[in-house]
Amino acid sequence: MDRKSWIVVIACVVLMGLNWHYMQENQKIAQAEAARKKQEEVAKKPAESSATPAATTPAAAGTTTAPAAPAVAALPEETHSLKAGSVTFELTSKGGGITRAVLAGTDRVTLNEHALEPVGALRREPGGLDAIAYKLTAKSDKSATFEGTNAEGIVVTKTYTLTEGEGSDEHLIDLQITLKNTGAAQHRSEEYYLYAGASSALKHDDARYEGFFWNDAGDVSSEAADYFGKHMLSDEKTEFRQSFGALRYGGVMGRFYTHIITRVADKDAAGKLWASRRKLAKPLDAAHEGKADIEDHAYDASLGLPTIDLAPGASHSETYQIYLGPKEYDRLSRIGKQRSYAMFYGWFKPISIFLSKVMRWMHGLTGNWGVSIILLTIFVRLCIWPIHAKSTSTMKRMGLLGPLMKELQEKYKDNPQQQQMEVMKLYREYGVNPLGGCLPMFLQIPIFFGLYRVLESAAELRGQSFLWVHDLSAADTVSQFMGFDVNPLPLIMGLTMVAQMKLTPQPATADKTQQRIFMLMPFFFLYICYSFAAALALYWSTQNVFSIAQTWIMKLYMPEPKLEKVAQRPAPKAAPAQSPFFNTPGQKDKKKGPKPPRLGG
Repeated sequence: MDRKSWIVVIACVVLMGLNWHYMQENQKIAQAEAARKKQEEVAKKPAESSATPAATTPAAAGTTTAPAAPAVAALPEETHSLKAGSVTFELTSKGGGITRAVLAGTDRVTLNEHALEPVGALRREPGGLDAIAYKLTAKSDKSATFEGTNAEGIVVTKTYTLTEGEGSDEHLIDLQITLKNTGAAQHRSEEYYLYAGASSALKHDDARYEGFFWNDAGDVSSEAADYFGKHMLSDEKTEFRQSFGALRYGGVMGRFYTHIITRVADKDAAGKLWASRRKLAKPLDAAHEGKADIEDHAYDASLGLPTIDLAPGASHSETYQIYLGPKEYDRLSRIGKQRSYAMFYGWFKPISIFLSKVMRWMHGLTGNWGVSIILLTIFVRLCIWPIHAKSTSTMKRMGLLGPLMKELQEKYKDNPQQQQMEVMKLYREYGVNPLGGCLPMFLQIPIFFGLYRVLESAAELRGQSFLWVHDLSAADTVSQFMGFDVNPLPLIMGLTMVAQMKLTPQPATADKTQQRIFMLMPFFFLYICYSFAAALALYWSTQNVFSIAQTWIMKLYMPEPKLEKVAQRPAPKAAPAQSPFFNTPGQKDKKKGPKPPRLGG
């Protein structure tokens, strides 16, 4: 094994050791934290039993305690539902907003289920609760209006209306909020916030996709769930607070669904964003009930309104649009206002967008998402076929150079520098580019990561079946064997990778140790990708099968490369030597330009 191989192996071992060490440390910390919280809850029970219950929901118990709403006049709760397509918005007078959004069809999910209060609640503190007692003053099949007065004499009117016409969507609803000063004094405040709701994972394994985001004058950024976690060089964060010069929208998101509150106005305005997370009282997965080391959270966010400055009797209105629905690039792009930026595809965003559009177009032709993924894979492989063919030819020619390279290694085994120079000379003589065999791999890396970002968060694939796969967005588990999930697609992927490597010509310089490492690569990828979404395993398996077929076709119909020296270019003629001390008359450069006139006749 050469020095580079040893370095790679040692680095992998060290990283695996560090990963195992920190996993053990994090588990100990989590267990200690869970025990401490349990003791605190036991100590608080006597005090809570004698106190008046706070106005919280059952899901609000957790690391960040739910704020209690100030006492308001008791009013009966009034509810109303607005239905648009497959989406039902359930509105309530308690908070004057959307308590839940029920998505039917293939989604079959309820958004804002673990929230403290409705989406659209007006807060005086970003982490507080809407203390206004609202009345449902008007309602219809397409709109609902709530009205209430806060402790400062400001009458708040909220009107929710289903969107229609261009830029409308069944997951989109308009909100017009009006504040009127009925008091006798000037009212000015920068502390009005709209609650964007709470996002929680559909299952525990998807918790890492949770987070929040914002758009500041077109610059969209986000923070994932680990923002609130404990880091090596910083303390655990409990909330996020930041002011922005032009806050256009903000919200919370999960793996497949998102809440986006967008300010609709001719001019941008300054705004604030607040976000936090709460521990849920019950785990998302029933199998985790009673396990203290497993926690599930909900992520809340609030958007600050522009500065409110009202003279006595004056009023001010703001218009917002609330999107409660799936993270689909095509849908978010169609409703505009830069909402598609919230897909967060990463470094390979252009590739992800292109592949997403191609996949949707192929789904329009076939009507099945599994078939569209297969067709997309074939399309990508056909595009890089010429490069792959050139790469295979280069690797075969390098294989023919193997005996000559071994002779050079034996001849210059005591002089590595000279050996390297002779090898490069050998490449030049036979016209072989040693990097030519790696080019397709480098091209597939951005394609793979671009498609991975599409498939891992594509709400279109959720609940879609293909052959034995019930859900393309999850692992294709068909049964269990000795406590392990049996996922056929990753197993097919591993087997096809082994077959592909058997057919692929190995580099001429690869020794037995390196060949063993190459053979272990399929098992390494199988371990990493075993629990990935079935859509990704389907893509990888399809491209392996295509690569095997491509290699077989090229072997049948393309001539085998021959080891021949290429014609060398003649060396350029050297310039005539010049004396470094003086110029001879024949070498003297003549200066161009007008000559002086001659004197005389």
